[in-house]
Amino acid sequence: DTLTRGFARDMLRRAVISSTRARARVEALFATTRASSGGVVTNLENATGLYKAELEGRLKGEDVFDHHAFLRSPTGTKEAPCVVESTMEYRVVGAPDPDDDSIIHWGRLEEGAPAMKIGNEWFIHKRVGGGHHH
Repeated sequence: DTLTRGFARDMLRRAVISSTRARARVEALFATTRASSGGVVTNLENATGLYKAELEGRLKGEDVFDHHAFLRSPTGTKEAPCVVESTMEYRVVGAPDPDDDSIIHWGRLEEGAPAMKIGNEWFIHKRVGGGHHH
């Protein structure tokens, strides 16, 4: 137990040091030297658009292109199923198996049908306007 606490304390210390060093590297990357005052243009001064937003986000410790937000979303339950919107009268939905995420369970959600369990989650179809078909 003492060995485990010592290991955890050491890992936490290393993470803090690593995080502090990473922040120092990022801050050095965006040094406040201005070209207008005779200095060299920094990456942040030269950046525009999405690249500038990404660099400013890094300074704040944010990942502006967080593509994994869906992994933190709540899962659907029978009482509060995930609402799947579609312009069609049905929607095919896949959900990973809770024990083996290489297996995908598929289901067809129908307009007006009750919530359906697919994999380990509950889903319900909601028809929205638009999407005219031939």
